[in-house]
Amino acid sequence: MDKRDDDRRVPRVSLARALIKALSQLDRRINAVRGDLARLQSAEAAADRARLFVAAAAHAPRGATQLESVDWSDGEPRRIELSLDPGRGAKEQIDAIFKLARRLKNGAPLANERLLASQRARSALAEVLEALETQREEESDLAALEARARCIAPREFQLQALEAPAAAAPGIRKRRPSPPPQPPFRTFLGERGARILVGRGAAHNDALTFDVARPHDLWLHAKGRRGAHVVVPLEKTHPCPPDVLVEAAHLAAHFSDARDDPLVEVHYTPRRYVRKPRGSAPGLVVLGREKVMSLRRNERLLRRLLDRET
Repeated sequence: MDKRDDDRRVPRVSLARALIKALSQLDRRINAVRGDLARLQSAEAAADRARLFVAAAAHAPRGATQLESVDWSDGEPRRIELSLDPGRGAKEQIDAIFKLARRLKNGAPLANERLLASQRARSALAEVLEALETQREEESDLAALEARARCIAPREFQLQALEAPAAAAPGIRKRRPSPPPQPPFRTFLGERGARILVGRGAAHNDALTFDVARPHDLWLHAKGRRGAHVVVPLEKTHPCPPDVLVEAAHLAAHFSDARDDPLVEVHYTPRRYVRKPRGSAPGLVVLGREKVMSLRRNERLLRRLLDRET
């Protein structure tokens, strides 16, 4: 292989990497929009159910913990209950359910448009990548493929240039290539092989939570303490196994200010309920809903987890 062949390969690899990265960004957007649409369906179902409790909410005393009603949708009376936050009025909570459903329904047309546009862009960009991979090097028009990619996804596709790097001047030592950047998280394997991702720091926490984690993944953090965000990748509709939850909670406690405490509270929730306030400090998030577990540290379990870092 002569030097010209070697130079031509550099931009080809760069173009492929840029296409793959753009496809990954589009996949994340598609999954996010699908998550929003799934929330709409859940909110509409919750609103339909909440209508059965409107009359009961009007007469519920302050501090009530639940409402009771009768559902006749199946043709037979069926007693149903709705749990309440005793710190808020019953009618206020019912109205909040209706308000959320209306807000999500109003945004549904735009969400469907975004989903369709993203799916079309992904399909077209995948065709560009396929053309790059199937064409022989001497037949590839890299500039034309780049132009197609920029037209399809101008925001996601980022490539500085297709030119090969200039040769170093005689007598000048070449710099060693920089090591590839580390991901914003560390990866640990549970006893059954489950992957558990742990943020490397405050700024990396944000990247893990909002760029890497998917809406249905499980998110954990030591409650009320400074520490790493922890994410358990999950399949859609699959709950986190109890043993993996305990393993992830151990890592959340260990990589926090509470690492030496024998008993640590860890809160967890699907990532879709984690949001970042505008202008907030790196790593600071707000949870829409959460569950809390009191974790009693198991040193042997923790040590096995730390030894299984990949």
